[in-house]
Parts: sequence; C-alpha cells; structure tokens
Amino acid sequence: MKPSSIFRRESSLKAVRNWLCTCSQPLLIIGPPYCGKTYLSKQIQNSADCVASHFCLSESADTSESATLLRSIGTQLTKRFPNLVLPKLSTLTLLADYDNALEQYLTLPMASLPHPSKPLFILIDNILPHIYELVLSINRSLPSWMRLIVTTRPLAPSDQHKFERFHDLVLSDCIDELDRFIEVRLPQCIHNEVLDACEASWFFVDQLARAVDAGIIPPDRIPCGIKDLMDDLCLALPQRLPIYLLLIKASRQPPPLAFFLAVSQLIVRENIQIVEREVAALSIILKTTDPLTLSGSWTDIEGDLSPYHTAWAEFYKTKRRKTPQDVVEMAYHLAHSTVPPLDSIRTLSSVGAGDLILKCSVIDVPTSILLSKAGAVMQELSPNDDFIYMCSTGDLEMVKKQMTSLTDLELSLGLLAASSRGQVKVCSAILQYRPQIANSVCNGQWNALRSAACNNHLEVLDLLLSHGSGIDVDEVGSGERTALRGAAWAGHRAIVERLLKASANVDRKDSEDRTALMAAAFMDHWAIVDLLLDHGAKISETDSAGATALHLALSNGSKTEAHDKTVQTLIKRGSDVTMADAHGRLCIHLAAYYGDKNLSSFIGSTCIDVQDSLGRTPLMLAASQGQLEAVDLLVKNGAYIDCIDSDGRTAFQLAAIHGHLPVVDVLLALGADEAHKDNDGAVALHYAVAHGDVTLCRALATSVTVHAADRSGNHPLINACQGESEEVVRELLSLGAPVEQLSINGQSALRVAALSGNAKIVRVLAEHITDWEQQDIEGTPLVHTLLINKQTAMAELLLTLGAFSSSRDAHGRTCAHVVCAINDMCGARMLRRLAASFEAVDSGGRTPLLTTVWNGHLEMAAYLLETVGVNPNSVDEQGASALSVAAQQGNREMVVLLLRMGAEPSLKDLDGRTALDVATMYGHETIRAVLQSASGSADSSGFGSVPNSPLDFKSLGRKSLRKSQKLTVTSPRLIKKFL
Repeated sequence: MKPSSIFRRESSLKAVRNWLCTCSQPLLIIGPPYCGKTYLSKQIQNSADCVASHFCLSESADTSESATLLRSIGTQLTKRFPNLVLPKLSTLTLLADYDNALEQYLTLPMASLPHPSKPLFILIDNILPHIYELVLSINRSLPSWMRLIVTTRPLAPSDQHKFERFHDLVLSDCIDELDRFIEVRLPQCIHNEVLDACEASWFFVDQLARAVDAGIIPPDRIPCGIKDLMDDLCLALPQRLPIYLLLIKASRQPPPLAFFLAVSQLIVRENIQIVEREVAALSIILKTTDPLTLSGSWTDIEGDLSPYHTAWAEFYKTKRRKTPQDVVEMAYHLAHSTVPPLDSIRTLSSVGAGDLILKCSVIDVPTSILLSKAGAVMQELSPNDDFIYMCSTGDLEMVKKQMTSLTDLELSLGLLAASSRGQVKVCSAILQYRPQIANSVCNGQWNALRSAACNNHLEVLDLLLSHGSGIDVDEVGSGERTALRGAAWAGHRAIVERLLKASANVDRKDSEDRTALMAAAFMDHWAIVDLLLDHGAKISETDSAGATALHLALSNGSKTEAHDKTVQTLIKRGSDVTMADAHGRLCIHLAAYYGDKNLSSFIGSTCIDVQDSLGRTPLMLAASQGQLEAVDLLVKNGAYIDCIDSDGRTAFQLAAIHGHLPVVDVLLALGADEAHKDNDGAVALHYAVAHGDVTLCRALATSVTVHAADRSGNHPLINACQGESEEVVRELLSLGAPVEQLSINGQSALRVAALSGNAKIVRVLAEHITDWEQQDIEGTPLVHTLLINKQTAMAELLLTLGAFSSSRDAHGRTCAHVVCAINDMCGARMLRRLAASFEAVDSGGRTPLLTTVWNGHLEMAAYLLETVGVNPNSVDEQGASALSVAAQQGNREMVVLLLRMGAEPSLKDLDGRTALDVATMYGHETIRAVLQSASGSADSSGFGSVPNSPLDFKSLGRKSLRKSQKLTVTSPRLIKKFL
C-alpha cells in the first residue's frame, strides 16, 4: 500500500473557510512561483460555496483577456442561479469597455437575486498585472453576499496599494503543507534532503516524484535545486528536447498532438515513428499530453522563438480547408517569424487574408498590422455598435438605428436584455418593429416575459402582457420555468399578482416537478406563499423527489423570521406534516436535521422516533448535524437515545462520526453506550479518531473502547494511525491502546502508520514497540513491505528506530534480498549505510548476489561486487554459483562481470557441473566461448576481452543517468545546433 499522491492542503483550506465565515473582505492568496497556488485553487473550487472559478493559464494568453474571463464567470453564474439573466454583450464591449460593461453584465443582474443564507464566492486563479484593474472592477461589481478570491505571485511595490482592502493569505507561511506534500509524493527519498533542495517549489517536488517513479532519477540522488533537476532530465530525455520545448512555447495555445507531430517533422526532418517516440518520452515533463502543455518551470525556458514561429506558419500555410481562425494564426506566427515582411504579406494574401473583416485587434499589434497590410479590413467599431449593450442601457436612438439590419435572433437577444433591465421604451420599439419575437425563447429557457418577471420590472411586464400578438403567460423553455415560478422564487409580489391576474397556471411544474408555491416556500417568501394559496395552489403537491412545499421550506436551513413565517403559514394553511418524501423523511426529520426553530410544531404529529428509509430517527439526524438545541428538545419529549438505524448506528455514534463534541457530551450524560457496536463492529471511537480532535477522543475512550475491534479486527489506534494527529495517537496510547494487536488481515498500528507515510506518528509509536518484525499474515516483515513499495525513507526510519535489516520473511529472505530482487539501488545504498549484511542466505541458500543474478539486474550486481564487495563465489543449497546461474540464463554481460570480479569458472554444483557445462547444456554458445576463454585460452588479462570496469555503463549496455557536462535549455548555441 503506497501513500496516495492526492494531497489536500488542509491548513490553507481551513484558512479559506475561516475567512469566508468571519471576514467580509475579498481574499488575496499570495505566493512565489510554483508554491502550489493553482494546486490549492483546484481544491478550493470544489467547495459548495464556490459559484464560479476561472484559471488564467500562462500557456493560453486568451484566458487572461477580459472577454474570456468575464464570459467564463458569467456562464457559471447562470448555471448556479437559474433566474439570473446576463446580457449577451459583444466581445468588443467586454474587451474595450469592461468597466462600464460590468454594470450591465454583473452588477445589475446580480442585484436582482435574493440574498442567500450564507456568503458565496468567485475564484480567479493566477491573476497577472495587466488584469489587476479588471479584477478590482469585478470585486466592486459584486453584491455584499458575494466574495472574491484571487491568487497571484507577490505584488510589485507599485501595485500593493491596489489590493490594500483585500485580506491576505501568504502561502509561503504554510511550510507544514510542503512537508507533508514531500512525504506523500516522495516516500522513497530522504525528507530533509528534498526539503533543502526544493527551494520551496511544489513543482520541484512533483517533477522529481514523476522522474523517480519513471526510474530516470535515483531517489537517493536528489538534484540541488530546480535547475539541476531540469538539467538531469534534459540528459535523460531525447536530445532534441530544446526543439520540442520551444516549439510548444511558440504555439501560442497548447497544440493538439497531431498538429505538434506534423510541425515537429518540419523542423527535425526525421521519420514520424522516431518523432512520435521522442514526443511520447516528454510526457514526464508535461501537464497534459494532448494538447501538449508544459508544466511548472518548463514554461520559463528561454530561446529565440522565431524559427519555431516559422515552422508553425508553414504548418498553417499547408493546412487544407483553412478557416479564418487558421489565417489569423498563420499571421500571428509570420509576424514573429524569420520570414521577411513582404514575403509574409504575399503569403497571407494568397490564402485569403484580404477577405477578413477585423472588428478589433487580433492576438497582438504585430499580427493586426500584418493582416491589415495583407488586405484585411479593419472595421472601426465601438461599444455603440453593440446592439445588446444599447438595449441594456436604454439607448433608444441607437437601438432604432441598428435594429432594421438585424436578424430575429439578434432582436430577441436585445429584447431579452432590455426587459431584464426594465427598458420599457426599447422593448416597445423592438416589439413595434418585429411583433412576432415577443414569445421567442433565448438561451434555452428565457423569454422577455420571464426576464422582466425575475428582475421585477412591472412596467415591462404590463407592456408584454398587453401586447397585441398575444403573449403566452405560461411559455417555458427547456427548463420549463414559467415567469410565475421565476417571480415567486425572486420574491416579487406585485409581479406574481399581475401574472395571476393574467391567468397564469398556478400549479405549472418545471423540469424538477416544482411549482411556483414550492419556489416561494424554499426562498421563504411567506407573503407570496399566502398569495399563491389564495389563488388555488395545491399545498400538498410533490416534486420529483416527493417533497412538498413544506419539505422544501424546511430544507433551506434558514434561521430568519421570514423562514419561521413561511413554515407556520404552510402549517396553518393545511400542509400535511405526516407526508414522507422519496427518502422516507417527514417534516420532523428535516426540522431536526437543520435545527429548525419550528421543530416543536411537528412533535406530537407522529411518533417522535419515526424512522426514514435509512432507519434514522429525528434524534439521529439532529445529532449527525450537531444540532444541540434540537437534540435537547427531542430528548425532553421522549426520544429514545439508543435507537439504531439500518447500519446499526445510534445517535451517539452519528454525533461522533461527524465530530460534534457538544452533542456527544449531552448524550453521554444521558447514558449513551460508548461501547455500542454498529453493523461493522465499530464503536464511536473508531470514527472519532479521524477528526484529530483529542478532546472528542478523550470523551469516548474507555478501557473497553480503546481495545474494541471491529469486524476486520481493527481497533481505534489502527484507525488513528491512518490520520495525522499525533495528539490523538498519544492519548490512545496513554489509555492503554493495544499498540501491537493485529487486525484480521495482519495490520498493526505501526504498519498502517508506516505505509501511510506518517513519519511523526511512527516515531510516537516507536516508544511502545517491542516486536519490530511486524509481519503480515503472509509472514512479510513491515520493513520488507516498505522496501517493496519503494518507501525507502520510511524503511530507513524504521531501521534506525529498532527494526532489523536481518528480518526474514517466510522464505528466509532479508532486506538485502528484497532490494536486490526489485533492483532498488537506492534501497541497497541505504542498507549499506546502515551496515546491513549482503552475505546472508535465504531458505534456498541464495545470497543477495544470487538473487540479483537470477533476476538479471546487471547494475545491482556491479554494485554488490565492486562497492559492497560480496563474495562472487558463494553457492546455493544445490551448489550453484552466480556464474552458473548467469550461464544458464545466457546473460553474457553478467558472465563477463562476474569473471572480471573474481568468479571461479571451475566451481561445480552438487551434480558436478561447472558454469561451462551449464552453458553447453542450455545451448548458449557465446557464453560457452567466454567461459572457455576464461578457463584457459585467455588473453593477458586472464580471461579474454572484458569491460575495463563493472560500473562502465556504456560497456554494460546501460545508459548513464548522469554526466559531468550538462545541457542547458536556455543556451542559444545549443538550440542553434539542432536547427
């Protein structure tokens, strides 16, 4: 069991959660290059409170353009808030006038949304200086309940004042996370060596881990810094690496693999199979392989990109069926290539650049200028040419001027924007010109009526309802949400009244089978709930999950006065409180789960211990969520505290599972059984240890519970050792936890901690360990398992704490046998440092050298013979020597090595056979010739022509991992060499 490479930045995530709960300022996460900012951002975006996230990628310049960023955020916001209408502003508007456009695009639409019960946030990762002002404008445009998180490299002194109102989280202060990341990603390396060499770079750790896993860099030879690491990789990767790196960098966007292979051939002039093989070898330094994206410091390589732009331009020139975008891409590469300007202009003209109409500068200024010289028409446009923007801002004159030349779709989008912003005159003008678009549905589910209703524009609503073409008040799109449902959700009473007056279907359901009453109830709009019920809404109607309006109201978790009024209104108006939803939950279940103040209203309506489909009572649900007041109320009204659910768990266990200490204390005081076991045989303490809360564990730990074993034989200490809390482990040990008691499958606390990579916990346990063998059910000692898993650093720790390198498995093999069998050079060097024996024999009489030879590991054999100095003539219980084994396998290089290091060819096994006899028996003529030479017809060296040194890797047919002279990918001379 090797530690997972998935690592959560718990302390940073905790700081973010704390900020969201306690601070009203936006959050600025600062850190030096490659300190894991994006790694953290990807974990932050998984939060339920994150409504939108955008990543500005260094390899894709357009991801940090204002239009791309705003559209990315806007798209996600409309998915999160189905009632949000964002005008479809043009790219030019979002690029050239984003400060004014933001009011129409974000500020006003977001202001139309009801306040949620808790703050939410938007995340923007890796902001660069040229978008600082955009980010600040976005922050100003957000409502008070919407926060902003941004990550960036350290700010220049001139920019620091811009973010003075942001709360700072400095990642370089979170050194404990880097420590743990090293433990998880590089368990086979010495921790402190990696920490000293990594220069606080998460890229270094991750890249080194990938290189070690691939066998490119030995885990005991840690490069001294990022540059050394990259140099070592350059030596191991194809010689044309600099070409491929600069070709990727010149591509502007991460190139698809097929495109990249085609362009690579233009430069290297090599067979496609060779190029494919070399490009495949680059996967170890790439973030993605199709398209090809460089990772970390590889994006910072320097070099003259113009030859590579030339290659990309040639690729687009020869590409069939060129799109306008292809022509623009060709222009970009030509503008930065070695091609003379006049030739570039002629080339672009020949592929139709003169047919292009450019509404704004494309990519960059040199590209736009070159396209213009090639005949492309630069059309002077301004935000005043954006019809939708004009509709949104109410510029009636410009709307009338433009609408006669627009399509019905463009007019529909304009009408949608105007209705969402309450621009009555614009709506009227568009409808007079093109009446038939009044019922048009845009963006899947929006029409003008619903847009006006959701944004509380009664005057526009009246205009639409009185329109001569006959507006369908119940018109819906793919989401089947009517204007009435939207207005009810948003809480616009006057709009709801007007729609009801227009005979809107009060019980029309959406795609989730929810009605306007349900929407109003969920949002706690009690007055609208009352109004809808007065107009005949069915109070006991259910949605696709079997929930009524009252169920939905109780499930929003709100604690406001409006919420209480909504719940009481539904109860008083006759909602059936005994109806169960699809999960078998009644209203009393939901009220208990969310700690609703109206819980008392449901007590007495049914059995207080009524169970849902999982067998959970209201008390269990309240306990699982830490709802202390609800627990107290239910208990006082007779709830049975020892009731069990379908998993055999009690309310007490559920409180412990979710880490709710106050509830645990209350139930303990009421006599809850700490030793109760669920269907898995676990007590509450088994689960509580996962929280790392020593106070919680202390409350649950007794002489019985610390020894309790579940159905797998695991006791709480074993579970605790999978976590990272030293305090909890020490507490359990102080209470007499059985540190050496094994589970059914042979797991012990020490084994679990070691295999999980928890070095600190291993040190805590070491004080209590007497049996350092720690064998599993197959008789394999723990230190052997660690070596097999390549957890060399952990194996060394155990050996220094008390484990024995001479520990034997069921086959009599020692640690030295293990590393030799798997060819673990790092492990072998570690064992030699600790003075482990390399002459011990296993149950078959085999030494580590014999094990090595049987497995054909030439480098390991050379190390044992030359560096360790093992006996080359040791034999197994059948009398076979290493030389005989190598002869049997036909391994000529191994035979030559053994002879060079003193192996005796005349040794005979128990059947009287020499190595020469064995080679003859197995038909290895080349081996036979070598052995004959060694036995008599030798040259002056004693046994024929052999390599000068057993560590001469070139002679042994193995590529050296290191050389004295290092390549540098930043050298123009080197790059020129390959062109």
